[in-house]
Amino acid sequence: METLGIFAGIFGAFIALITYYKTFYSKPSFDEERTNMLGMFKANQFICLEIQNLMQKYIDEKNGANHEFTTGITFQEYLEKFKSECENGLSNTLFEDLKNNKSYTKSNIETFLKGLEHQNNTFISLKGYVLLKI
Repeated sequence: METLGIFAGIFGAFIALITYYKTFYSKPSFDEERTNMLGMFKANQFICLEIQNLMQKYIDEKNGANHEFTTGITFQEYLEKFKSECENGLSNTLFEDLKNNKSYTKSNIETFLKGLEHQNNTFISLKGYVLLKI
């Protein structure tokens, strides 16, 4: 009976170690990486629209189309360029392609994710700048 208790204790400790390792030290699976990438893509779409809305609101409420956004560029000019970039780089068509294309490798997904993370950080900084300007 005592041997059974020792065996159960060792087995339980072994299961706990495996669970701990998988929880804290395992790399994300391909599907998790893909899901993270798609989530970051949607987050970037959202913040992109949020920035556009803030800028458009400023233009409408303050008659600010010709106000300087940054040296040599007006709010309207920047908004038009920003909209174009968002429509090209964060389109729903591109999202569907990323979502449905099964030929991307883990390396492709990691590269896309790094680019999206950089873009997200840039958008967060831009949003802060826009909020300061308005």
